[in-house]
Amino acid sequence: MWNTGDFDYDFSSPFEVPLVNLPQFLPHFSIPTLENKPQNPIMDTLKLEKMNAEMPKRHFQPELLPPELALLTLDTDRLAEEENSRTRIEELWNSAVHRKLGVQNGILAWDRLRSTHSKRASSTAYLSEQDPLVSASARNYVQPRFFHPSDSLLYVTQHQLFRSLKIVVLGFSSPYHVWDPLQERFVQANTGEDGSRGFILVDGKDETVSNSVIARFLKIGTLLRRLESLLSSLRARPAKEGPTIHAFAHSLSTIIDYLRQGLTTCPPNEDELTSDKADLRLLSIWTKYAMYEEFLVALADLCDRSESLSPASYPSLDSSPIPLLSHIYEHLNYHYEHNSSSNICAIIAFLLANTSQEYLQDTASSVGFNGKQRRKQKKSEEKQNGQYDFDIDEEEEEEDIVDLLDEVDDSFPDFFPEKVVQALPAAQKSLLLYQIAQPDSPYLTSDSKNQSMRWLWTTEDILASWNSLPPGDSDSKPLLSSSVPNSLHTGATLYQPALSGFQLYDLEPGVAISNASLQVKDDSHSILCSFINDFPVSLPPIVPTLSELMSLTFKDLLDHASTVSISLLSLFVSAPGILNFHSHLILLRSYLLVASPAFKSRLLSALFSDAGEYGVDATAHSMTIQSLRRRPGKKIKEGKQPWAVGLSPHLLERETWPPVGADLSFFLRTVIVDSLDPAKETDSGKVEREQVVAEAEWRLGFAIRDLPTGSGRNKWLDPLCMSALDFLYMDYKPPRPLEILIPPEVLSKYQRMFTFILRLFRVESSLKSLFRMSTHRAVATYLFPTLTPSRKLLLHFRFIAQTFVSSLSGYVFDTAIGGNFDPFLARLSGNSSAPDSPNVNGRGFSDVFDLAQRHSALLDDVLSACLLRSGQRGVGDLLRQCLELVLEFTVVVGELHRERLQEYQAAALVEDLFRKFTVKTTTLIKVLKGLVEKSSPSTALTSETYPGHTRRPTGGVDALYHLLTRLDLTDWWSKFGRR
Repeated sequence: MWNTGDFDYDFSSPFEVPLVNLPQFLPHFSIPTLENKPQNPIMDTLKLEKMNAEMPKRHFQPELLPPELALLTLDTDRLAEEENSRTRIEELWNSAVHRKLGVQNGILAWDRLRSTHSKRASSTAYLSEQDPLVSASARNYVQPRFFHPSDSLLYVTQHQLFRSLKIVVLGFSSPYHVWDPLQERFVQANTGEDGSRGFILVDGKDETVSNSVIARFLKIGTLLRRLESLLSSLRARPAKEGPTIHAFAHSLSTIIDYLRQGLTTCPPNEDELTSDKADLRLLSIWTKYAMYEEFLVALADLCDRSESLSPASYPSLDSSPIPLLSHIYEHLNYHYEHNSSSNICAIIAFLLANTSQEYLQDTASSVGFNGKQRRKQKKSEEKQNGQYDFDIDEEEEEEDIVDLLDEVDDSFPDFFPEKVVQALPAAQKSLLLYQIAQPDSPYLTSDSKNQSMRWLWTTEDILASWNSLPPGDSDSKPLLSSSVPNSLHTGATLYQPALSGFQLYDLEPGVAISNASLQVKDDSHSILCSFINDFPVSLPPIVPTLSELMSLTFKDLLDHASTVSISLLSLFVSAPGILNFHSHLILLRSYLLVASPAFKSRLLSALFSDAGEYGVDATAHSMTIQSLRRRPGKKIKEGKQPWAVGLSPHLLERETWPPVGADLSFFLRTVIVDSLDPAKETDSGKVEREQVVAEAEWRLGFAIRDLPTGSGRNKWLDPLCMSALDFLYMDYKPPRPLEILIPPEVLSKYQRMFTFILRLFRVESSLKSLFRMSTHRAVATYLFPTLTPSRKLLLHFRFIAQTFVSSLSGYVFDTAIGGNFDPFLARLSGNSSAPDSPNVNGRGFSDVFDLAQRHSALLDDVLSACLLRSGQRGVGDLLRQCLELVLEFTVVVGELHRERLQEYQAAALVEDLFRKFTVKTTTLIKVLKGLVEKSSPSTALTSETYPGHTRRPTGGVDALYHLLTRLDLTDWWSKFGRR
């Protein structure tokens, strides 16, 4: 055990022994190689025991004791005389065997030979469970610490240590530990300079145990001081950053005060520290602070002020409400998932509840949940202040409704349930629309505050909310409360209950100082204690997770938001008047989709002509005032331009295109006014129009659009082309609230359909003119009188073109428009019982914005059915080219009819056009078949009704099967193409 060799080394000098001079470590034993034969362990063991029993006993030769121990145990004189006597040392150990000294374990160690060894009996054989001085001295001897000149060792007693640590845990510097502002942590005093390190050793404890005990107290003090530094920086932030970050700072301050008060009451108390006889149980005291260490570690992680971070790597705390609240909820959810202590969950829940209070109230107010919504009162305030400018047009001051709705924020903290995230933006926008559509709505004028957002943390509140019972006392009490006695009320000013605290300022100076009841009381500590005591250890079974608890917390808000959205939807769908969306849809369909027979006939009369002769009509329906002033019987001068077959001759009278002018505008205006539904007699006997129809005179109108010019883009400048009327479109100005249902994007889709319908009318009118020109009246009027094959081809081409155009026209109005619009209008009117229409008031729509999306999707289906979508450009161009070839065919025949072309010239042109038309049509049929087979594997007609025998929309691409059936029912186009 002891090294008795002669080795003298100065430990104060640097270690410079060369490696070559170090002794070699050689093995002191060897294992013989096993023989290559079967082993018999039992017999080998018996032989070994026999050999050991027959061996002579060894002579006991104890090692010499070190001189310092011999001085303590033996007589100095006798030791000097018998220094080399092994007999004396053997007697010493033998006496130690017989002298138990009250010890029961029987361990023989040199430490038991000292006179100061404890005489108390010890029932354990472990050295670490012996007396602290014994354990510390043994560990220090077996594992001596390395000596370094810069190390500073400080030996203290437990009373001295705890007197210092009680100050450190509160975040203050003590005689042994001071605060380092650069590292933001507590370090040992008088260390750190020139790389010096400090070590505190408690009497009876070694370095490892001492550091382990002190580390918890230093960690608590460091985290507490870091949180206070963060709190100081939060309080210094300006007020413009919002109330959320300041509510967070106030809640954090309350929690820090709560923890500091708890740390103050932890053992040891002042009496135990001042009494030297008090037994300070180190492990018991050290365990008492474990709870506060967990609290501060959780708070430090939440605030990004962990002990492992350096001040330079602190993340900045975002003051915006959404990321801040999401960050707090993320940590709360983490502790719930990892089954942390209920007190830790309670503290973070308290932090979340108080920090989010203002944000939740603003969110609830944005949908009118807890009283009147805060609206913009800019104009009313200007009127009250006398700053209203009467020269400014109020319509110009109105903010665009789309921009107004775009200002609504659709981002929310992470703890908002998914259904609430989807419903709140719609409800907020619906309430903004209510301000425009119905300013006297109860959602805007109600001041009732019976409903409010409140957190559900206790089991009683959770069960009450689950069973839809009235809640108990709210746990979200104000942190600062003040009361004014009734005896001191001045009576000069009456305050509302919410402002009763301001009565304090009406009192005389000095009254509040003498009256203790007027002092402002800080109840934050008691509120936090009550919150922690009432906080459940685990969530109830009805809400086993935190996300389920959030869904229950926001249930009332979700119901109210859904009610607001459905109420506005009912206002637009069911209520009569100017805001009835069904009436506006009928108007849009009648005019922009030319579904009204009266408007269609007047529009055809104004823009198109099916006359078989070229000339200008001089009747009262003429386009220009000049034609009205023409004398009867005066011969009309024939123009030099080619005959634009199908167009009204009045549009070509001035031989300029496009015919833009006041005459065109006036005549088209009369087309709209004359085609409006006449007034009807009401139940009261009055004759009046529906309000939507009455205002249509100025909401509907024709307009001229600016079209591009250039190579390949100037066909609208040629009256012979099918796109000659593309410059003309219809515009509609819906009421301001209905702009959300009829936005400019949807109106542009209506206008694209209107342009397509004008092109179709142009081709239909030209074909009617062709029939009039080619009808047999006299032999002299035959077209191609000398070329019989060309005349037969003309008649055949006329029949095929007429069949193609009439089938396409019937498909557009009956299937593409009627097949999609009729079910949608029936659904709005409440006559639909489709399976996706469970809501009677909302007609199956969740809110106004869902209705707007369905309306846009309806127009997308109509455009898709007419091959007008951008993704259908290829097949749409085939259809347009087929119609253009038909129009060119009628123009050629018109020029032949006017005798501006010779028969042989016209015959070649007709043959070429017929060949091109057959090729294009055959290709169109093949492409349509491919689209139909791709969209539906079955070639059979799909069911056009729901199970309740209600009509369903034909859809977009699905409707192409109807077009294919109309154009090629018997595959005759395919056979014709093969011929």
